Amino acid sequence: MKKKILWFLVILLSVELIILGVKLFQPHNQLKTTKTTTSSSLVDVASQETTQTSEKNKHSDDIDTSNWITSDTTISFPILMYHSLTKSDDGNTLKLPPEEFKQHMEWLKEHDYYTLTPEEAYIVLTENKKPKENIVWVTLDDGYLNNFTEGFPILEDLKMNATINYITSKLDNQYYFHEDDMKKMTDSGFISIESHTVSHLDLNTLSDEQIHTELADSKTWMDTTLNQNTSVVCYPAGRYDERVEKEAENVGYKLALTTEPGYASKNDGLFALKRVRISPGYDKEAFGNYLLSAQ
Repeated sequence: MKKKILWFLVILLSVELIILGVKLFQPHNQLKTTKTTTSSSLVDVASQETTQTSEKNKHSDDIDTSNWITSDTTISFPILMYHSLTKSDDGNTLKLPPEEFKQHMEWLKEHDYYTLTPEEAYIVLTENKKPKENIVWVTLDDGYLNNFTEGFPILEDLKMNATINYITSKLDNQYYFHEDDMKKMTDSGFISIESHTVSHLDLNTLSDEQIHTELADSKTWMDTTLNQNTSVVCYPAGRYDERVEKEAENVGYKLALTTEPGYASKNDGLFALKRVRISPGYDKEAFGNYLLSAQ
């Protein structure tokens, strides 16, 4: 009888030990699973961030042009030229009310215009093909603060691309946007920041050394600060000569913008591209008529 009781106690103790072991093992297993799930989630997030960074850092060589339209004749297209986006009280034609700028962008959107980036414009000009039938390159000169506070929200809301040509000596000027603003705009994917030289001097009046400094120092600052290959220079006041064109190419620019009127075409040369100046006073319909007549 005593043996039976002893065996019963041994069996009971064994069962309790088994139950205890299961309870001790279960939390450890759950913790292991939780850690694995968390690690998996972190990998997914890292993968998404890598993809987004890859898209943001896409270069012109990575642009897919397989569905672009190839033309049998030389493509020409408008490069719009804006400056300050504010109402003028003194008749300054370089100032344009932001409400008018918005109407112009809306007209382009409503008429199915594709807004080019600098990289895309280069492909259009060098390979004679375009992403859509109607194309336009929107540019704003100088880098006024209102380009950031007024123009950028309009472009971002409409999901339209534009290029701002910045004077790098204006970084400490309260009327111009600064480095943090540049990065916010370029990070959006809609705004490109390109060169308007260092000091906005008439390049054709300068010595060869001065021309080099104005072109090279601006490009170097932008390349370094914005982590990009600055490919466009906009000649201040449209002033240039053969020396300026040659030096712009030598320091690494691919395209140069003038103030000469008309549509841009490779026939004029990549360093002498014409633009369409936009002055104040055009509502939506008048803007469209003017744009079509400026060819």
